[in-house]
Amino acid sequence: MPESIVQWFMSPVPSALVLATGTVLCLVAAAAWLSARRQSRLQRAQMEHLRADFRALVSAAKGVGQRVLEVERRQRHLAQRQEQLDLYESANQPYEQAIRLARRGMPAHELMDVCGISQGEAELINLLHRLDEVG
Repeated sequence: MPESIVQWFMSPVPSALVLATGTVLCLVAAAAWLSARRQSRLQRAQMEHLRADFRALVSAAKGVGQRVLEVERRQRHLAQRQEQLDLYESANQPYEQAIRLARRGMPAHELMDVCGISQGEAELINLLHRLDEVG
């Protein structure tokens, strides 16, 4: 029987079978290689697209960061201006009240008591008020 097995393998049918199996395996390997190559190209294209998107995002984030810094700078400036205006208003409040009262005819000595201003300031406000009435 060993001779019959050897003869069977030597016959044209098994040789054709081995050749066909080898050919099929080569075709499957070639198809797998082509598929892997196509997949690699697609992944490279996707990666390049992602890189471009990332660069755009970084650029946009940089622009937003600069805008935030500018807004913060403006906010600090406005806060300082508001503080200055508040100080100006609180410092001028007695004078504004004295001017209103002087226009109503209140004498200087009463302006001193009501508004907490000096005699010279009260007299100056009355003098200016009288100039307004005359003018």
